[in-house]
Amino acid sequence: MTRQRARLTESLERQTAIGEGLKTIGRSTFDLKPVLESVIGSAARLCGADNGSIVQAERGLWRMVAFVGPPADTETLERAYANRTLDRTRGSVTGRVLLEKRTVQIADVTSDPEYEPAYRMLMHVRTVLGVPLMREGEVAGVILLRRTRVAPFDEKQIQLVETFANQAAIAIENARLFNQIQEKSRELELASRHKSEFLANMSHELRTPLNAINGFSEVLQEQMAGPLNDRQVEYVSDILESGKLLLSLINDILDLSKVEAGRMELEPSEFSLFDVLTNALTLVRERAARQHISLGLELQPGLERITADERKVKQIVVNLLSNAVKFTPDGGRVDVVGARRDGALEVSVHDTGIGIAPDERERIFEEFQQAASARGREGTGLGLTLAKRFVELHGGKIWVESEVGKGSTFRFTLPIAASAAVTA
Repeated sequence: MTRQRARLTESLERQTAIGEGLKTIGRSTFDLKPVLESVIGSAARLCGADNGSIVQAERGLWRMVAFVGPPADTETLERAYANRTLDRTRGSVTGRVLLEKRTVQIADVTSDPEYEPAYRMLMHVRTVLGVPLMREGEVAGVILLRRTRVAPFDEKQIQLVETFANQAAIAIENARLFNQIQEKSRELELASRHKSEFLANMSHELRTPLNAINGFSEVLQEQMAGPLNDRQVEYVSDILESGKLLLSLINDILDLSKVEAGRMELEPSEFSLFDVLTNALTLVRERAARQHISLGLELQPGLERITADERKVKQIVVNLLSNAVKFTPDGGRVDVVGARRDGALEVSVHDTGIGIAPDERERIFEEFQQAASARGREGTGLGLTLAKRFVELHGGKIWVESEVGKGSTFRFTLPIAASAAVTA
């Protein structure tokens, strides 16, 4: 009965240790040290080892990553593994594990003729067990358990250590993948920053000659340098319109590159929301008139003046209105509504346009992306992206509600705390 109880207790301890090891890996997937220390601690305790360590193969060298045992043994092992190359020989347990890619036990190192004398004297150990940590068929590390007396580990103990080795291998692989992802993320961030800086520099370089082209086009259009015939007036008008469109694109790219580089800052001030919405409607009125599109504005009382970045709020609304007018058929309608919703300022732009398919409603806010129905129409694909970035700079949200063939409503919110609504 006593032996049976002892076996049950031992079995329970093993299962508990395995469970604890798995939980440790789950909790600390990317912090390798506590996981490996827990693994070697449990393995040494349950197998009755005098000390234990985990070594990891890294860039052609062994590196000790975890240890359990007397402090003096720690110092001895640290010296032994300092700049120690991966020894694919039979003179050590780690070398044999590397060669054979399997568990190796030396029952008595003093009676093994192939065992290196220098390792034989290390901590005066007699029995050594080495269990490989495998990754993609190669040895990524080794769990080592040692006894200072001749006492081979039995089959159950070896199986237990092999279970721990599997856990340690998973932890090492998780940490490797995490570090790899982190490194790739840093590389992508650096590439994105370089791209943004390049776009910003190019935009500055392009704006100077383009401003000159637009300026001289306006001089010609006003016929300040002499009279023009009808065809020349038409050509100059086309040049000026194309120049303004290109300047708008360059400004959008410059703004986007500033946001991505973290150089775009808010310049909050108190201003008339009514004036901003009215001015935004004025900027699209000419195109709306050409398409016989009706424009409307409704502003809830109490929101006449707000505090936010006036230029950016205006650009958000202009971008949404331009988008609405562009995709609304002749004779349609576009309305702007400003209201208080759930403690925030909400501005919505509703149109009776072609609508947006459900699977495209998130993608249209990404840079240089357009809905399938928008392809072939003029536009850079940056208007909605900038609107989203400017809204988020304020701490707000932007989204779209749409039904194909019936129209869309773009809504954005600004926190009242940030916009500080004031009665006029």
